Amino acid sequence: MLGDRKPLLVVAIILSIVGSVFGLVQPALVNRIVDMVGTSNGQTGLLLWTLATVVVGMAVVGAIEFYILGRIAETAVYRTRVELVGRILRLPIARHDVLRNGDLVSRVGSDTTLIRSAFSNGLINMISSITTMLGAIIMMAVVDWVMLLVVLGVVVIVMVGVLTISGVVQRDTARAQASVGQLGADLEQALGALRTIRSAGATERVEQRLIASAKRTLSTSLKIARTEAIIFPFSGLALQASFLIVLGVGGARVASGQMSVGELVSFVLYLFLVAMPLADIFGAVTTVRSAMGAIDRIREVGDEHEERVGGISVERIGNIEFKHVSFSYPTGVQALDDANFRIPEGKTTALVGPSGAGKSTVVALLEQFYQPHQGRVLLGGLDSSELDVRSIRARMGYVEQEAALIAGTIRENLQLVQQDVTDAQCWEALECVNLAERMRSADGLDTVLGDRGLSLSGGQRQRLALARMLLMDAEVLILDEPTSSVDSQNERIIMDSIANISSGKTVIIVAHRLSTVVSADQILVLDQGSVVTSGTHDELLDSSDLYRDLARRQLLV
Repeated sequence: MLGDRKPLLVVAIILSIVGSVFGLVQPALVNRIVDMVGTSNGQTGLLLWTLATVVVGMAVVGAIEFYILGRIAETAVYRTRVELVGRILRLPIARHDVLRNGDLVSRVGSDTTLIRSAFSNGLINMISSITTMLGAIIMMAVVDWVMLLVVLGVVVIVMVGVLTISGVVQRDTARAQASVGQLGADLEQALGALRTIRSAGATERVEQRLIASAKRTLSTSLKIARTEAIIFPFSGLALQASFLIVLGVGGARVASGQMSVGELVSFVLYLFLVAMPLADIFGAVTTVRSAMGAIDRIREVGDEHEERVGGISVERIGNIEFKHVSFSYPTGVQALDDANFRIPEGKTTALVGPSGAGKSTVVALLEQFYQPHQGRVLLGGLDSSELDVRSIRARMGYVEQEAALIAGTIRENLQLVQQDVTDAQCWEALECVNLAERMRSADGLDTVLGDRGLSLSGGQRQRLALARMLLMDAEVLILDEPTSSVDSQNERIIMDSIANISSGKTVIIVAHRLSTVVSADQILVLDQGSVVTSGTHDELLDSSDLYRDLARRQLLV
C-alpha cells in the first residue's frame, strides 16, 4: 500500500516526534519564566524569545508534517484503488454473477476513502500523541511523582474503557459500509432500468425500496454515532478529574512548601499535554478501528482469485469440439447436459433452439467466461482449460446480444479492441454496418455517446458493436443474436457485411431469427442443454420436428 512512500512515512514520524519535543519544552520554559517574575535576573527576555521560537518552530514542523501525511494518505488511497480496480476487472465472470456492481463500486470509493483518515487522523496522530504523552508523563514525574501516580490512575481507567468500546466501532463500521454498498447496488440497478421503471409507473415503489435500504444504512450509522458519543466524553472526563485532583493536591503541596508555584503551573501545563494527546489517541483509535472495518471489505475482494491466466499460447483456433460438456450456473440451473458437437474451421455454424436451450452458454464457454463442470472444450484438438485465455480471446471476435458500449466517443468505442486503428479504417467499418451516414450527420467519430451508448437506438448500438468486431480481424467470429434489434433492411446489410468478411473464418451465430442462418454451412439445434440434431436448413426442415416448428412460427415454411 505504501511502497516507496515508507521513507516519507519515517520522515513524518520524525517530524511528529520533533513537534512533540517542542511541545514538551514549552512548560519547562514557562516554569522558569514564572519563577523569575519579580526578580532582576536578566535571562527572562532570552527565555521569552526562546519560548516564542519554540512555538513558531512547532507550527512550522506541524505544517510540514501535515503536508507529508496528506501525500502519504492520498498515495495509499490511490494505490489501493488501483489494486482493487485491477482485481475487480480480473475476477472470474462467475464471481461477477454473484457480486453486485454497486457494492464493488462502493468498495473502490467510500471504503478506500477511510484509509485516508486512518493515516492522516489515525496512525500518525496516535504516534505523535503517544510521544507527547510519554514525554509529558516523564516531565511530570520529574516535577512531582506523587501527583503523577494519581493522574495515571485516572488515565489508565479511561484508556481501558475506550479500547473496549472501539472494538464495537470496527464491527459496526464494516456493517455500515456493507449497507452503503447495498444501497449503491440497488440504486445502480434502478438507474439501469430507469426507462422500464418509468413506463411501468413503478417509480414510487422503487423509491420506497431505496429509502428502506437507506434507512438500514442510517440505523447502522446511528449505532456507530452512539458508540462514538460514549467514547469522546471520556477524554474530557479524564481531563476534568485530573485537573481537579492536581489543583487540590498541588495547592496543598505549594502551601506546605513541597513545590513552587512555577512547578505547579508547569505540572498543570504538562497535564494538558497528557490530556490533549489522550483525546487525539481516543479519536485515532476510533478512526483506525473504522478504517479496519472498511479494509476488511477491501480484503474480501483482494482475497478473491483472479481469472485463470497462463498456459499454452494458441497460434490458431482450428476446429472446435464440445465433448460430453455439462455446465450449471451458480443458481443451480443446468444449462448444458452432456453436449457433443463439432464446429468445423472456416465454416459458418448456427446455434438455434428455444429460449433456455443453452445457446448463449456455449458462447460463454468458448470465450472462457466459465469452465465446464464435466467434459472438455477442444480448440484445435487442445483442451481449452490448458490454453492461455488471452491468446484464445485475441483470436475470437465477440458481439453480445445486448451490445455493450462505453460512455465516450464513437472513435473510443471502435478503438476498444484495437488502439492503433486509423480513422479511415473506422469509417470503413461503419460503412460495412450502414452507420457511416448516421455518424457523419452528427459529429463524426467524435460523436459522444451517453452511458452505455443510450443516445443510439438498440439497432445502432448493435451495429456499432459489429463494426468494432470487424476492426479486430479475428479468426473466429461469435455473434450472439446479431440482428435481434434491427429491421429487415439493416438485417440484410449486416448479414451481407458478415458474409463479406467471413471468408476463411469460423463464424458462430446464435440466432432466434432463422432468416439470418438459412445459408449457414451447419445448423446445430439445441434443446434442454443438448444438441438434438444438426444439418443444413433444408435438411433440418425434412428431418427435425423441432426445427420445422421454429421455422413455421417464423413463417419460413
